[in-house]
Amino acid sequence: MTNKPVHQCPHAMKQENSQPSRRTFFGTMAGLALALVAFPKVALAAGKKVALPLKSAEKLKTVGGFMITKVKDKDLLLVRDSESSVKAFDSMCTHEKCGLTYDKGKNQVKCPCHNAYFDLTGKVLSGPPPKPLGTYSTKLKGDKVIITL
Repeated sequence: MTNKPVHQCPHAMKQENSQPSRRTFFGTMAGLALALVAFPKVALAAGKKVALPLKSAEKLKTVGGFMITKVKDKDLLLVRDSESSVKAFDSMCTHEKCGLTYDKGKNQVKCPCHNAYFDLTGKVLSGPPPKPLGTYSTKLKGDKVIITL
């Protein structure tokens, strides 16, 4: 009986180097791209934290105070809703991009253009806005407001 050498496909051979194959690399990249498209909020949840000193935000030193300020590239409405917390929202209404304000008497965010109101979670309470306000995680830490963008 004659022993013939067995031909193996090069892809079936074990690779000797530690670098991934092109197929593995592109498969991983495709999986990451799919995850970003399918779950953008989860994939990008690790936002940037920005510290805003209360000494430069005088209006937030007392409960009921509010201000509109630019943080990084975002215009935010900040509301001091209690001794221990501050809420952060996109500063423009989701209806026609009117500037928002805070109604201390109602403890709600107001859009003066069409008399729309939002609660302090960003939920639409009245008026024509089609969706809730964008909100940002905040934390009062000492004499700073930490905002996660």
